[in-house]
Amino acid sequence: MKLNNNQQYLLNSGGWWALYDGFTSAYLVAFALALGANNTVVGILGALPYIAILFSEIPGAMLLEHFSRLRIYSVASTLSRLMWLGMLLTPALFMSHPLAALILFFFLAKFGDYISDPAWTVLVADVVPAPTRGAFVARRTRLINIWGMIALVIGGFYLDLFAAHDLRGFITMFGIGICFGIATTLVTLRVKEPQYRDHNHHGFKEFFHLEGDFLRYVVFAFAFNFAFMLASPFFTAYILQDLGQPYIIFALSTALTNLTKIAVFKHVGKLSDKFGDKPVLLLSVLGTGLVPLVFLLTTPERIWLLWIGQILSGIVWAGYDVAIFNMFLDLTSEDKRAVQTATYSIATSIPLIIAPVLGGFIADNLVFGLAGIPLVFAISMVLRFLSPLLLLGIPEKRIKHEYPLREVLWHAIELHPSRGIQHRWHGVVQNVRKKGALFLGILR
Repeated sequence: MKLNNNQQYLLNSGGWWALYDGFTSAYLVAFALALGANNTVVGILGALPYIAILFSEIPGAMLLEHFSRLRIYSVASTLSRLMWLGMLLTPALFMSHPLAALILFFFLAKFGDYISDPAWTVLVADVVPAPTRGAFVARRTRLINIWGMIALVIGGFYLDLFAAHDLRGFITMFGIGICFGIATTLVTLRVKEPQYRDHNHHGFKEFFHLEGDFLRYVVFAFAFNFAFMLASPFFTAYILQDLGQPYIIFALSTALTNLTKIAVFKHVGKLSDKFGDKPVLLLSVLGTGLVPLVFLLTTPERIWLLWIGQILSGIVWAGYDVAIFNMFLDLTSEDKRAVQTATYSIATSIPLIIAPVLGGFIADNLVFGLAGIPLVFAISMVLRFLSPLLLLGIPEKRIKHEYPLREVLWHAIELHPSRGIQHRWHGVVQNVRKKGALFLGILR
């Protein structure tokens, strides 16, 4: 698809944001572990972004009644980036309680991110037309994963240059990440805002009004968010502590997930535009249930399974990332999208707060056949497999004809008589080789 200037700026901002995130948030848990965090603290860090959502989304939507989308975004995102200065200075300024300070500054950073979320979502919906939204979101997310992968691997190499408890690596890397975060804001501010359609005042009750298909969608998202977030914050700790791997193995394995996403995003975007977002989301959510299962089978003696798990994760989360955002836009209306964005974010953030804290408690205190993080993975796996049942009653909005799930799966893997799975696999391998060659060239 050919992009206009506004769409190109939004696309480019994704790459800058990925560098910012890859040098900061991607290593936050590793930084906390270096400061002495246990599983409960890791769970709290996983919950903090969603606690921030509870306090920021309604004010963020209300700000749209008084200020432009870009003004809200510029102020909030800049303050958010600067909160990372507090985090990188934590070891020097808050030696007696470094983890408490880290939790506080991370919360403030996420608050700044999410108070601008309604403004940013409405901006994207107005700039990108519905017929090409699947391809655009896939393209932007693919770019984010390319640069996020590069930042992650460079960060892993860099941190391994320092001794195990030498925090200078984290401090200098976070400083670089802040610079990329500021660049993200500057690129986004080049967008020329389309006319905003909703300048009405919204009463407080409107933010808690849910009905019809949108209500069913929120219920699904609530259940699935609990299912995946129960385990999500602990994959990093599992790789670094339970499996005893160095930072570079963590970085490379996570980069493999991103590389896999890059290889399949274009295909997923086409599937979404052709067959609709609902079947892509169904298949992707079912696939996420297999990820903790593979990690359960991974041991230091079978470390090769880590790479299988990360490839699988890349495939299924690529589909989820594209379909979940598109389906949200399909089920919201133009005149109430800011309010519905806030409502959705608040409702679905509740399990994202509860689940990681509960997961940390389970990992540190309970034994039920399994113990520790493996027990959390097992519970999460079961819940992930069950959550797609809540999607079945929601109709597909963007595509008028609903295709059988089996047909979508066949096209997803190109299991077609005239092509065969070998053709698709060859294409994916070629794509991975090209991206890998580009990545190695950049490193050199």
